[in-house]
Amino acid sequence: MESKKRALVIGAGAMGTWIARRMLDSYDVRITDIDKRRAVELEWQLYKRFIENPRYSDYEIIINAVNLSSSVGVIRKLRESGYEGTVIDISSLKRAVNDELSRLRATTVSVHPLFGPGARRLEGRTVLLVPVKDRDAEAEIASSMFSGAKIVEIDAELHDRLVAHTIQLTHILSLIANRLMVHDPDLLGTGSRLMRYVEAVSLHSSSRLIEEMLRLNPESRGLFEEIRKTLSEIERGNYEFEESGEMKELYERIYNAIDNGCI
Repeated sequence: MESKKRALVIGAGAMGTWIARRMLDSYDVRITDIDKRRAVELEWQLYKRFIENPRYSDYEIIINAVNLSSSVGVIRKLRESGYEGTVIDISSLKRAVNDELSRLRATTVSVHPLFGPGARRLEGRTVLLVPVKDRDAEAEIASSMFSGAKIVEIDAELHDRLVAHTIQLTHILSLIANRLMVHDPDLLGTGSRLMRYVEAVSLHSSSRLIEEMLRLNPESRGLFEEIRKTLSEIERGNYEFEESGEMKELYERIYNAIDNGCI
């Protein structure tokens, strides 16, 4: 029987453990974290696979799943070690990460799953692929690792701008709603109730991830300027908004879900 390839997941946070768990059937997985206290938080199946001070050359595949502020440092250590296997990075920001990945002798894959560790299936999910060296080979690896998900290619600069105007914007709006909105469910209208759902999804991420994305993304400053400009326009009486057929369709689907007890 052919032995499984050995894979190391660096980072025992929520997303790192999600990936490690997903890889168990196909790979001989180990997981590591600089914070050894993370080990005791792991389910038994992964706890027994936790390893301290791994030797990178023992693994054909290494997944970088550490927090944003540590990602570049981990990749730099892999480069300094002379690692020549396959490195897969799942960071939420890509410009600095991809620049460091491009210096590795290893095969590199830079992806950003547009979902969190609560995902139970990949059908209907999207994974962004940010090419580093060989887009075709990298797309093949990404498709294999995230089988069932839609792989969408995007360059690093556009990726970080997209993150600012989607994920980070949602975080900011959720933080505002969390601080200003009435929380009593009996006093909430339909829109307010749905905003609470958005809060739950958006703020389920750790406050550290939200802080790091806003601090480390060069696009954040421009986003805050646009928010201030938009608020100023609204305050002056400009209430225009873009209405599309998609919005009407979403409105009808939401009310159907409410009527059917799904929300």
